[in-house]
Parts: sequence; C-alpha cells; structure tokens
Amino acid sequence: MTIYAKTLNPEDYDYRIYDISNNDGNEVAIEGGRDFQDIDQKGYLKAIRKLIRDYGCWDYETYYNNSIMAFLRDYLPKKENGKRLSPKEANKILVSLDLDRNEEVIATCLSVITGKAHTWSGIRGCCQGDYATAYYPVTTPTSYIDYVEAWYFGTGTEVEVSEEDANSPEEVSGWTFYTANWKTEDLKREIKEYCGYKGDDDNVEVILWLYDKTRTIHIDEYKLAD
Repeated sequence: MTIYAKTLNPEDYDYRIYDISNNDGNEVAIEGGRDFQDIDQKGYLKAIRKLIRDYGCWDYETYYNNSIMAFLRDYLPKKENGKRLSPKEANKILVSLDLDRNEEVIATCLSVITGKAHTWSGIRGCCQGDYATAYYPVTTPTSYIDYVEAWYFGTGTEVEVSEEDANSPEEVSGWTFYTANWKTEDLKREIKEYCGYKGDDDNVEVILWLYDKTRTIHIDEYKLAD
C-alpha cells in the first residue's frame, strides 16, 4: 500500500477550517491576553475574570453579612451538573482567590463548574509576544494541547493526502489535515494514521513531498527605442 501526500505552502494554509472552537467535544479554553482573542465557547473565562476583578472590592462588612456563598453564586456560571455550589467548593475557590494567581483561580473555578479537574499551561507561537494561556481537563492528552497551540498561532503543518496515485506533488489532490508535527518521520506516521493505518505499519509506504520554497521567475521585457 502506498500513500501519496505533500505539505502545503504556509502562505496557503487554511488552518482556521480546523477551528477548535467548533470541534465537538473540545474542552480547551484559551485566555488570549493583550494581542490574541479568547477561545471561550461557554463564556466561563469572562465570568471568572469578573469574579477575580470584583473580589475584595466590596465593603467587607456588607460582604460578609450577605455571605461569600451568595457572592460566588451570583458571579460564577451555574455548575454543569445543575447542582448548587457547595461550601467545600466555595472554600476551594476562596483559597485560590487568596493565592492571588489568576491562572489558579480560573483552573479551580473551571474544575468546580464542569466537575472535571482542570489545569493550565502557557502556549507559544514563533515570536516572543505570541503567548496565551490554555485551560483544560487534566485528562487531555499533551498531543492535543500541542495541536491547539499550533492551530492557535498558525505554526503547524497542513498536509494534503492524494485520493489517487501521484507521480508529482502537482498531482496530489485530496483531503487535508492540520498537524503540530514537522519532522518527516512524524508526518509520515500521522499520514498513515489519518488514512486509517497504524503509524508503525511497515506495509504502508508514504511518498511525501515537502514544501521547500516558491520560485519566482523574472522575465525581461523590452520596448523599441524612439
């Protein structure tokens, strides 16, 4: 079995068609910061940031008379299981708020709201300023977070797999997928898996053309002198 594929010119990447915000089952939220947009499908990040901003800004006598539990219930989105916030969960959130680390607060609140333990990590692009924070369930595979990072900053590789035999990259035409991989052996393994085979199947050969560069041909033109 032989599979024919090629990597595409980065200028032609259409990686937004792999938009994680439209991916059923995706549970990664991204805090974009100053230069990038949030990925906040359910509005959780927005609500939690408001909680962080307003915590401690109330008159403390009124604050405690009205109960901290009421404050948290008013600010946080409802829990996905439909149950009310418990005193134990409220205390967990308050402890994180007192740590004065926004990432910990957001991860803790997401854990309470969704009922799934969350963690966070920084994701980066090619430039120093390409930085954002991703929040996700602790069970999320690292490979998926790598994919999210590549998708978010556009640093991945788009691969086109031919539906038929191809003798040149120009003849490769078919389905495309986006990957965080860039090494040849990793790309070939993922191409096999994309086509329904095992990545280490030696009976499947991958003929892969790697995008190298775009050549511009200059043609000299002349006109007759007067």
